[in-house]
Amino acid sequence: MTDGIPGRGQYTEEARRHRLDWLRARTGAELPSLDTTSLDARALTGNVENLAGSVEVPVGLAGPLLFTGDAARGSVVAPLATTEGALIASASRGARAITAGGGVTTKVLSQRMIRAPAFEFADIATAARFTDWLRAHRPDLDEQVRLASRYARLVDVDPYQIGRYLHVRFVFETADAAGQNMTTAATWQICRWVHDTLAGDDGPAPIWMLLDGNLSSDKKVSVASMLAGRGTRVVAECRIPADVVGSVLKSTPAAMVKGHVTLLLGAQQAGIVGAGLNAVNIIAGLFVATGQDIACVHESGVSILSMERDGDDLIATLLLPALVIGTVGGGTSLPHQRQWLTALGCAGSGGGARFAEIVAGFALALDLSTTAALVSGQFADAHQRLGRSQQADRL
Repeated sequence: MTDGIPGRGQYTEEARRHRLDWLRARTGAELPSLDTTSLDARALTGNVENLAGSVEVPVGLAGPLLFTGDAARGSVVAPLATTEGALIASASRGARAITAGGGVTTKVLSQRMIRAPAFEFADIATAARFTDWLRAHRPDLDEQVRLASRYARLVDVDPYQIGRYLHVRFVFETADAAGQNMTTAATWQICRWVHDTLAGDDGPAPIWMLLDGNLSSDKKVSVASMLAGRGTRVVAECRIPADVVGSVLKSTPAAMVKGHVTLLLGAQQAGIVGAGLNAVNIIAGLFVATGQDIACVHESGVSILSMERDGDDLIATLLLPALVIGTVGGGTSLPHQRQWLTALGCAGSGGGARFAEIVAGFALALDLSTTAALVSGQFADAHQRLGRSQQADRL
């Protein structure tokens, strides 16, 4: 038994089986369910290293939900990958209520991806001069981006000076790709150009640089992303008549609004970023099913939910300010994930906005159903019936 994982850099079924046998010898576990996988090892370069097997996650169908959005229109059924009972039933109930009220209106407000390198200078005056130099050379920055990517477009350069250090948010549009790799390549091209252009010059040359100094909030929840956007910024809104709230959600508009206000107060006291309830459950389920970057569930789950009464109707709105998604690249090209995206009508170029609106619409449906379950006393009972392998009568 060797110390290192065998077959490094080899993408073959033989190498996969060799690693699996190595793991069995190392752990003493038999691992029979890992013997087979439907994935072709040769097709996974760029997706995984040291392939040993795969994990099968059940996918259930939520909905149908009627959309009247910009990119998402008509009745949609969403595939949610989850092991949490009651999730799909609750999202489907919310979808029934919204559909009975006329559907959910959705709109993508912007699409952004950020990379934020940090530059160190000899003194604060040089750092300030570099800020002016960057602004004066904006056309050159655009040209460097074009050299690195056909799809990325630099839309903003936002510098933040902290003493001798300058953090610069390079803001890109990346079409239907999530864009992390695209913007990394483009920003690295800019950084190399800065270094080469200012080397040996009398200009404000940095003495050290870091490709990302954490101001981008990559894969992290931040107030900056909530305000300025990172990924796709998308909103969903619906109007539900009181009789539908009563018949489907088993509540009233007044009770829903009161419960929502109470939830807002709790979120405020806890210091929660955003003011949502359960959007991340939809986001995680759709991310796993469609090959999104699962690490981005954290930042993508930030949401702002609002509810109000308008006469006898309930109006509910959900904003997802930092939904990091793509319909091309990454895991979206894997066979199962591609097929679920195809079923949603979102696979490939042109599918990004539709996918974002579908995520927002179903997230709103789940938030409505979850709020109703809490205010009407259904929450524990629903999880007793649907979220446990054995009945818990004490609930």
